[in-house]
Amino acid sequence: MPLLNFHLLNLKDNLQPHTFLSNLHEADPSTKVIVASKPRHFVVKATTQDASILNKPWDLMLLLQGPNASLPSSLQKHISSSYSLPVGIPSKLLSAYPEKNARLIKEAPSAGLTGSLENPKMPDSSQKLELSPELLKFMEELMKEHDGPVTMLNLLKFKAGGKESYYQYGQVSCFILSLSPSRYGLADQDSKTQHFIKVAGKRGGDAKIVGNVVSKDSDWNEISIVHYPSIKHFCDMLAGEDYQAINDEFRLPVSVDCKTRDDFEEFEIFLLT
Repeated sequence: MPLLNFHLLNLKDNLQPHTFLSNLHEADPSTKVIVASKPRHFVVKATTQDASILNKPWDLMLLLQGPNASLPSSLQKHISSSYSLPVGIPSKLLSAYPEKNARLIKEAPSAGLTGSLENPKMPDSSQKLELSPELLKFMEELMKEHDGPVTMLNLLKFKAGGKESYYQYGQVSCFILSLSPSRYGLADQDSKTQHFIKVAGKRGGDAKIVGNVVSKDSDWNEISIVHYPSIKHFCDMLAGEDYQAINDEFRLPVSVDCKTRDDFEEFEIFLLT
């Protein structure tokens, strides 16, 4: 399983992400940029794991493959703060990523909506993966400037027994949409998993990259990078009764409240590629 490096960066002096990427290529041509995205909006904030670091504005998210774990020293002068993790990504997912990403972007304009946004039920926040007034407002603002594909970054943390419980309800938060249930020993849970895949997949949601956090210094366990045809498609899913039925039955019993649950924590943020 290839080892990659994940970075969240806050850049100094209003340096633009594309300028930083050009500088990165010049400083270290051996490093391959797998994903480069601009974080835009928190969906689920971290509550205990690295919360003081993660829950602040970021300018750039990078997933890099190369011989060096750290960014070149010549670039440090452009970085005001950073958060980094080593992650292992399965070779098959990594090799298939460029073609899959291009296909998902090409197919995005034809992805359908279900009408769930016409009369949504909204709580005060999206912390339980429900459509909130804040998220709806962000959707409306973002659609004015960018109505195309968006990406969701997910970091997942499990305690004893939590991982097994999490996969029982069919990858509800991690959105493992393109992997076989048998990969996680879920052959007997096929109806639950396939039901969720149907719910998210009909809105065009698809996991592009899924991997393990391999740092001994971090309690995060997994990372996923998930495609949606637009932010409206993601919000359509959260507003849907079909999704919330799965959320209520399989996800929330495991992750009742980020402040109180003891077997699971997540961090989710929207990115623009």
